Amino acid sequence: MKKVSLIIAVIVLMLAVFTNPKQDQHKEVLKTKFNTFMQKSMQENIKETDNEWEQAGQSLGLMLGGALINTMVDNMISSTNCIIFSITKMNYEGDSKPIGIGIFGNIFFFNDIDKLLSESMNS
Repeated sequence: MKKVSLIIAVIVLMLAVFTNPKQDQHKEVLKTKFNTFMQKSMQENIKETDNEWEQAGQSLGLMLGGALINTMVDNMISSTNCIIFSITKMNYEGDSKPIGIGIFGNIFFFNDIDKLLSESMNS
């Protein structure tokens, strides 16, 4: 019985090591989350229009916003590999704060990110 438990534990640990998300994966998931938020926010704040200049402005805003998000995430987000899991960190003004964790090929962000997004959506 102990051998079976030990074998299962080793298999789970090996699975965690081989599926631990890389830094690029952490950044891509966060970029997607922020870009999705930005698109939803813009759709709620800007009503449908037939004016082609307004539509062009909206498209330009989405492109510039997406580029800004990508640049910010690339410069401010890092991850620490802890072998069986990884930690997503936000670096700002010399301070590093954990904002998420990656394990078994998935990345989960702490509630701070969702709170920040929802607060900015409501204000």
